[in-house]
Amino acid sequence: MKHRNFIYGLFLSIVTLSRLHAGEPDTNTPDSVQFHHLDEIVISASTKETNDRQSLPGSVSFITPAMIEGQKILHIKDLSLIIPNFFIPDYGSRLSVPVYIRGIGERSAGQSIGLYVDNAPYPDKSVFDFDFVDIQQIEVLRGPQGTLYGRNAMGGIVNLTTPSPLRSQQGKVSLTAGDRGLFRAKFTDSELLAPHTGISVSGYYTRNDGYFTNQFNGKRADNMESAGAKIRLDWKISPYWTAQWTVDGDISEQGAFPYGQYANGTISAPNYNYPGSYERQVAGSHLNLTFENESVIFNANTGFRYFDDDMKMDVDNSASDIFKLNQWQKEKAWTEELTLKSNTKSNYQWSFGIFGFYMNLKTRVTTTMGADGIETILQPVFDKISENNPRAPMMTVTNQAISIPGTFQTPVYGGAVFHQSTYNNLFIDGLSLTAGLRLDYEKTGLDYLTNMDVDLSIDRKAGNTTIHLGDSTLNASLQGTESMRFKEILPKIAVKYQLNPDNYVYATVSNGYKTGGYNIQHFADIIQRKLRGKHDPVGQSVPYRPEYSWNYETGFKGILVKNVLFTEVAVFYIDVADIQITDFVESGQGRILKNAGKARSAGFDWSLSALVSESLRVTANYGFTHAVFNDYIFEENGKRNDYSGNHIPFAPQNTLSISAVYNKNLKNKWLDRFDVRAQYHATGRIYWTEKNDVYQDFYGILNLRAGLGKGAFSFNVWTNNTLNTGYTTFYFESMEKGLAQKGKPFNFGADVSVTF
Repeated sequence: MKHRNFIYGLFLSIVTLSRLHAGEPDTNTPDSVQFHHLDEIVISASTKETNDRQSLPGSVSFITPAMIEGQKILHIKDLSLIIPNFFIPDYGSRLSVPVYIRGIGERSAGQSIGLYVDNAPYPDKSVFDFDFVDIQQIEVLRGPQGTLYGRNAMGGIVNLTTPSPLRSQQGKVSLTAGDRGLFRAKFTDSELLAPHTGISVSGYYTRNDGYFTNQFNGKRADNMESAGAKIRLDWKISPYWTAQWTVDGDISEQGAFPYGQYANGTISAPNYNYPGSYERQVAGSHLNLTFENESVIFNANTGFRYFDDDMKMDVDNSASDIFKLNQWQKEKAWTEELTLKSNTKSNYQWSFGIFGFYMNLKTRVTTTMGADGIETILQPVFDKISENNPRAPMMTVTNQAISIPGTFQTPVYGGAVFHQSTYNNLFIDGLSLTAGLRLDYEKTGLDYLTNMDVDLSIDRKAGNTTIHLGDSTLNASLQGTESMRFKEILPKIAVKYQLNPDNYVYATVSNGYKTGGYNIQHFADIIQRKLRGKHDPVGQSVPYRPEYSWNYETGFKGILVKNVLFTEVAVFYIDVADIQITDFVESGQGRILKNAGKARSAGFDWSLSALVSESLRVTANYGFTHAVFNDYIFEENGKRNDYSGNHIPFAPQNTLSISAVYNKNLKNKWLDRFDVRAQYHATGRIYWTEKNDVYQDFYGILNLRAGLGKGAFSFNVWTNNTLNTGYTTFYFESMEKGLAQKGKPFNFGADVSVTF
């Protein structure tokens, strides 16, 4: 790994910054409460919500520190293990974060959820997949959150919260080792620099050898190595003002895209001549200023995110030299949000906000047609010209390889104003009404430059003799600028009735919106068609339109048995217009988003948490989704296709997780505690194509974990996919063949940690 020395130095620097001793953690922090989930959660300070976080009129899942640790929630993809109707398949590379919530999502470009860390947005899903190190709590809000969060939040929001060094001072070091070369080290520490100033530092290093072997070269196809660090500084400036500044960085390198050919339900081992890889560097910073008194809370959040990545991919996924792809991306994104909300005890609560952003993504893409591609794809085109016209000369491609380089820049900027009001005890005690409205504006541009050259030898047959007429070069190029503007009004209304202090029902109606954009991977096909004399207007070929939804939801949350049994259930119906789905361009050389008419999704989420005994806790989460196309008719190669009524691909119909935890605290023993955890999670059926002809049936995976502890020391052993269940985590069709990636097989390991 070419960045290995940097990674080691980064991690050692973090350890050096740590203190050697810390005081006892503050367990009486004011934002730590007992919640309905029968576990301790942290009620994070919302900068714009007008409802209590404990009783939002909507579907919210809280993932506590104990759950993060016990269920090994290491990345955002692991949330699929415990959140009903939330699904992120683990495939490809860290670039691939296809999120599906209640049947709504995307597979390639664009995003359907928003990700926030300590109220700071991550505006591009290319950086969603990173290692969780110092995450204190996770909140997942399902359903459109457009009124408060705007664009690309039509599926929901994931909020990550890290601990404030002003409230808790402690440190922790943990090490993990496992099969297939797994090694992971994590470090966190926080302390007070002064009575009103605190600092926390954290970092990680992880590596593994991968799970799949490329048969072409005998090397692992999906090995990975990464490291990252973060520093957070909190300053209580005055009784009313607080400042929080965070800076973080992350670097990763991995083998990627271990796809094998799929036939009759069997996935072959990866076998391609151009090894796939993905390298990424990420950095970011945000400054949060908060003013709070007994009347209002004012918040100013300034954020910056940067990433630079390099992807190499064998497009044909075979041992033949047909197509390969190199893609480089570099993005800088700035965000600014100002919010003002009431902070009184009155029945009426309000919130106003202004949001602005600017993102500039620069992409360089080089698609290369190799010798086998020239022979089997390009040369037959020229042969056919000669066959159809006896007077035409013979044209032979003389290139050993043909590159199609492209440079693209997609600047995007936008802004929004929003408001939300909540009136509690409306007409009668316990009845509340929430209404919100957001006006979003966005402009996205595209500057493009791409070209293609083909060298030809021109000959003519004269009896048995071939006469060389000369050489020629065919050239095609594309250069220009495009732009689009989007304006959206995103309303929301919610009604809640508090049956008693522990139980309430609610109903919501909300509008969701996912922005449009440009398919830059379509240019390779457009320029090849131009070379053959066919002209596709760029302004009509590469854009895709926004996606819209109306979400209707009703639900119940409450404690059925005090301190023993909690449940929540939500029933939803979603109407979607201009749904965005992923497709391959005609040549198979790239993935694009296209709009596929109307769709609908209906179903329910259900969660149950039970304290069976003082030591045994059982939780269950189940989600059912029926997501289908309402109106999806299109023509392809002169054939009319009607997929109306078919299931939306990649959206699972069922998600299920059941977890049982036995935790025993011991007194006057050589051990303080031990625990055993069994977790079963299942998903399916998942249709992989719009035709619904290929699918992954319902499958389940069992994970086991056992641990013990003494004082600040803890030790755990674990297994994932304990029964070695075989399943497909990804399937697609390209160049007239099916390709897929297997799910991760059985693996095991052990953790050791020390808290100080």
